[in-house]
Amino acid sequence: MFSIQSLKPFKDVWTQAIFWIAYFLFEWLNTGANFDNYDWTFRAISLNIPLIMIAAYWHLQVTVRDFLMKDRKVGFWLSLTGGLIVFGIFRRALNYFLFYPTFFPKALEKPFWYLPKLLAETTQLHLIVALFVTVELVKHTLDQQRLNELYRREKLTAEYRLLQSQVQPHFLFNTLNNLVSVSLYNPDQMPNLLQRLGGLLSYQLHESHQDHVPLSKEIAYLNDYISLEKLRYGDRLDIQTNFRSITSTKQIKVPPMLLLTFVENAFKHGAAQTDGNSWIIMNLSLDKNRLVFSVENSVPEGQVSYKSGLGLTNLKKRLDILFLSNYELVTMPEDGQFLAVLKFNII
Repeated sequence: MFSIQSLKPFKDVWTQAIFWIAYFLFEWLNTGANFDNYDWTFRAISLNIPLIMIAAYWHLQVTVRDFLMKDRKVGFWLSLTGGLIVFGIFRRALNYFLFYPTFFPKALEKPFWYLPKLLAETTQLHLIVALFVTVELVKHTLDQQRLNELYRREKLTAEYRLLQSQVQPHFLFNTLNNLVSVSLYNPDQMPNLLQRLGGLLSYQLHESHQDHVPLSKEIAYLNDYISLEKLRYGDRLDIQTNFRSITSTKQIKVPPMLLLTFVENAFKHGAAQTDGNSWIIMNLSLDKNRLVFSVENSVPEGQVSYKSGLGLTNLKKRLDILFLSNYELVTMPEDGQFLAVLKFNII
């Protein structure tokens, strides 16, 4: 099957071709201008560039990729030293026997094995080789960084989907408990409860798997859940919600079912643990580009904190994945009440 990844070898060929063409043109025009002779510099570069390319690909593939990157130090030093010597000698031979006799005969006054000239030829060749290898290593590093970032995002996405999927059975477990309670003590309220439950399940089926949903839909979902809970607790529970101030802002989007955990905990650790009257206050507001959701509820005397559970644990993991450290989650337990505040940037 055709894929973008299959084009990578061709992309490498084109980028490397651009490098060699750029080097050829620069060396020819620059050296030709210095000596005021573009003809013999063209011939000199044309004669030497195949050797330079062979040396460059040898050091890239063998010296660096096969030995250095695989931590084969002996092979690396042998390949590096051998390449410097062999390619330096070949460079000297090309110039001495093929180029100098026609275009630069004065250079033949020095012997072939003249050490300063050998070192100069070797250095000139391997400076270009070093530049080519460096460019390829930088490309490789950038490609690896992109791949690592891609794999990291895919891993986080998979983890987030798993956490998101765990919210649903956790919610259903709590809701089924409500159904049992209402069916035993208030059976006449079951039709209304089932209607509310149908709306909640429809939201989970069609909206919960999206990355973001309109805030108005999320608020409607919370209101249905709260209405369902009201049927269970009746008059002994006083609930105050302040969601209306921002419901008209349709462009605000939030991750689905992110706020549900606070609402569930308020009922689970407040009203469900209290035989008498209890209360819950919920506020949702917008502070510049930051959404602020607070839930405050009564708790039985002597209970000052929530026990660790799946819902809160998953919530913290989801927040870490969604917002990294760019969110605030504050819990303030006190004797007789509990306050939780979540702040995060909206899109």
